[in-house]
Amino acid sequence: MSDTRSNTLGWLLDKQLGSVEGVRYAVLMSSDGLLKARTETISQDDGEKFAALTAALRAAGKAWDEFTGGKGMRQVLIESIGCFGLTTTAGKNTMLSVCTTGPHADIGLISHQMAQLAVQLGEQMGTAERRFSAESGSPA
Repeated sequence: MSDTRSNTLGWLLDKQLGSVEGVRYAVLMSSDGLLKARTETISQDDGEKFAALTAALRAAGKAWDEFTGGKGMRQVLIESIGCFGLTTTAGKNTMLSVCTTGPHADIGLISHQMAQLAVQLGEQMGTAERRFSAESGSPA
C-alpha cells in the first residue's frame, strides 16, 4: 500500500472538505484504490481500507454504466441508514471520496465542494497509470 503518513495533500482535503458541515472524512486515491491523501479525521489504516472499498464500488459503477450505455460515470453515491458515501473523479486515474456524518448531511453542498476541489487542482491530482510486468505480476 502507498505510504501517506506524510499526507502531503491532507491539509488541502481538511481545508476544502473537512471544514464542510456533514463531512466525516475524505480520501484522495488512485482509481485502483491506493490511498494518496486523507483528512485528519480518518487514520492511515482506515483510509487505506476506505480507498480500497471505494475503488471496488467504482468498478461496479463502471460496469453498470457500460451495461446501461450511460456514456461514462461522474459520481457514485451510496445511501445507507447512517450516512452517505460520495465518490467522484478528481484527475487522471484519481478519485475523491467522502463519507458523511449522518443521513441528513447536505449531499448537494458536499458534492459541489468535491467538484470544485477536483476542478481547482485538476491534473495536479492525477495518478500515473501503473503498468504490470507479465512475468512478476507486480508494477513495472
